[in-house]
Amino acid sequence: MGEILDEYLQQVIGGGDEGSALLAKLTSPTLKNCKYVDVVKEGMNGLAVLNHLPEDYSVIVYSMTGDSSIADLAAYTKSVVHRLVEISKSYGFIPLAFADVVDASKGERKDIEIIGHALKEASDEHNLAVLNGELAILGPRVKGIANINGTMISLVKKSELHKISDSTFLSLGQDKIYFAHFEHKGKPVWINSDGQGTKGEFQERLRCFELGLLDSLAMKLDDTIKYGAEAQVVSDVVEWNGDVNTKSLTHSVLELSKELGLSYILQLEHSTHIEGHSPKAPVFNISGSVVSLIDQERLKNPPKPKEGDYLIAIRGKPNPRSNGITDKRKTMINLFGENYHNTEIGKIFLEYLSAPSIIFYPHFRDLINRNLATSVYHMSGGAYNGKLARPLAKQGLFVKIENLFQPDWRELALGGAMFTSAQVAYAKWPMGNDGFVTTQHPDEVLSYLSGKGLDGRVVGRLEKNAEGKTGVELTAFNGEKIYYPGV
Repeated sequence: MGEILDEYLQQVIGGGDEGSALLAKLTSPTLKNCKYVDVVKEGMNGLAVLNHLPEDYSVIVYSMTGDSSIADLAAYTKSVVHRLVEISKSYGFIPLAFADVVDASKGERKDIEIIGHALKEASDEHNLAVLNGELAILGPRVKGIANINGTMISLVKKSELHKISDSTFLSLGQDKIYFAHFEHKGKPVWINSDGQGTKGEFQERLRCFELGLLDSLAMKLDDTIKYGAEAQVVSDVVEWNGDVNTKSLTHSVLELSKELGLSYILQLEHSTHIEGHSPKAPVFNISGSVVSLIDQERLKNPPKPKEGDYLIAIRGKPNPRSNGITDKRKTMINLFGENYHNTEIGKIFLEYLSAPSIIFYPHFRDLINRNLATSVYHMSGGAYNGKLARPLAKQGLFVKIENLFQPDWRELALGGAMFTSAQVAYAKWPMGNDGFVTTQHPDEVLSYLSGKGLDGRVVGRLEKNAEGKTGVELTAFNGEKIYYPGV
């Protein structure tokens, strides 16, 4: 497995996992600050929810960045929390908890420690719980140490809701802060966070900024449904600079809200702390959170794979999802030059590289609610090892995978140009397979997927391996056998 530890896996995935674990550890004491917090599962990949919320209150959701004029990292980090609280106090809301997104340039341990301590101190000051968080390492696209945003969960009395429901935004000074509200219905409230990562550069080169919204939605919503949660609000922050068509983003948000049947709100923040492929190029960065409800019974019995389940691979329109992008960006420049988006061959590759991730959320939700799927997976950061082998291994399960969908030819071309082994490739890229479902009803699942315009095929069956193996053994596109233990 030593071969897997290439630059991307070490610095981006490995560094992100290590930093995320550190942030979770430093902020976890804040969970005691809120009387409504229930810790269902501890640790970096744990689950903490807001439970037993008062019936006569509605939930308010909104997002904000820190004060970018503050140079000191600790003070800047605290400003995220202070600004979130200031909004709630201005409108008579009761702030309970928030989730943070840290988009870092390098994600060095000393910086993560400063951020973690600052988040805890500010949260303690306001009696807030840090329910969740996300650390992404975006390299030189972030100018400085890190850009941070937060998504707040507050309460408002239902009798007071009419005072703000006639407006789509709140105000903090000259800033318009877009918000959404929903009824908790006595169910636990959960929040999870993620963003698009560095894939935005491809869409910037094509000037198709709205495609980035789909990537951001897929990364978050497809994590939300893994727990069987029902999304109520997606709140994203879009930092932008240069000639970015913000009107197309705003219009797309309205359409996506209707299409997905939830509230999708966008906080547009002009920023000089991000940079594209060149100093004058338009640049944008999208990250934020999903606030959802989890049924009490589902909270006790989340979707879980079982011995004997069939594993179904799913493929949609060719796309790289939104992971393993850093080295693809570098390779495109190495192959076709700094301005490859202006070349004919570069445009052919960009058609694939900029293609948005499939949003599995509504389909996975249907399959789970119909008791057709026992568990669901989407291939984001860490791919077959992190996103498939690891959760199977936690259940002591093993699957031998055959007959996967083949990768797009451009995926293979880029991987070959990087001299990437199959072992490394399947550890960080989807390689033509966007997601997976485990099921006892393969024919019904395949029929459902076909009706949604998606390709599906049975690629294996889960077992308790007699030799003690866990995780995934797969046959790669080139016939090579690859094993990921998931531990």
